[in-house]
Amino acid sequence: MPLTSFIIINWNGKELLPSCIDAILRQSDQSFEIIVVDNGSTDCSATLVRESYPQVILISLARNLGFTGGNIEGLRRATGKYVTLVNNDAILSRNWLHLMVDALESDEAVGLCSSCITIAGTNLIDSAGEIFTTAFSGTKVGELHNMTEFDKRRYVPGACAAAVIYKREMLDDIGFLDDDFFLNHEDTDLNLRAWLAGWKCLYVPEAVVEHRVSTTIGKMSEISVYYFARNSLWVWIKNTPTYFLFRFFHHRIAYELASFLFFCFIARRWRPFLRGKYHSLKGVPRMLLKRKSIQKNIRLTRKEIRQGLIPLGAYLRERLALLDRSEIAKQ
Repeated sequence: MPLTSFIIINWNGKELLPSCIDAILRQSDQSFEIIVVDNGSTDCSATLVRESYPQVILISLARNLGFTGGNIEGLRRATGKYVTLVNNDAILSRNWLHLMVDALESDEAVGLCSSCITIAGTNLIDSAGEIFTTAFSGTKVGELHNMTEFDKRRYVPGACAAAVIYKREMLDDIGFLDDDFFLNHEDTDLNLRAWLAGWKCLYVPEAVVEHRVSTTIGKMSEISVYYFARNSLWVWIKNTPTYFLFRFFHHRIAYELASFLFFCFIARRWRPFLRGKYHSLKGVPRMLLKRKSIQKNIRLTRKEIRQGLIPLGAYLRERLALLDRSEIAKQ
């Protein structure tokens, strides 16, 4: 039995897969299996895996089930004690798995680990984890900061699913990715469920990942904006404890307004943004049904939840600063 099951979701990523799979095969810890779920690609990705990587378990789907649906299919085949999700545009450092498993086993309360995900070709961080705002939105820890600023292990509320490892025990407790999400915010939803249920997430800076950010769908593509707009509201409705729904309702209104201004006027993606919001409202009844079981599984106290949230104002100021750093990084 492998200790770890790697699940790689692929959609027309034939050019990306070899470097991703090869990096896993070079891991110093060899107790793993690799599962590639091909989401109905038309670029012969499945043929590449079948012919060049016979040791890889290939699940070839007839249609695109998204990041969530593809990973759910992969989990059904996974046999490892630990479950690792890796984007096909991510390259793991050689000791990544050893370091992450060691971190998971360091504390029985640790249910997932966040790695140091860098923007490929730079020393800039894409994600060192995820933290939540008073509007119960998620935001990346360390985004566009230098790696040297985040070189110590620390507990963070959540991890980016571009390269993350989970204890199966935790997934049995809180559930896996929500198939309704398709893509975007699916990891925020899972992170919130884990955090509220009392599971810890440990950031492991030595476990470095090079990430070609948003290679598959594009960072500001219409599909990305649509699912961002739709799923962000679902995350809030499903997971926010009732007290905080009312306590920080005005923060959520401010967050939605800021999102509207950014996507519709600055990014000029008003059509997919408004379509996403419309469909999010149509899906509210389904999210309310899911909310019941999530709320029953909350183990943090009200005080612990409040202490773990960052003020929405601080988040918005950081997003404005990120726009400046993003422009500098492009130069």
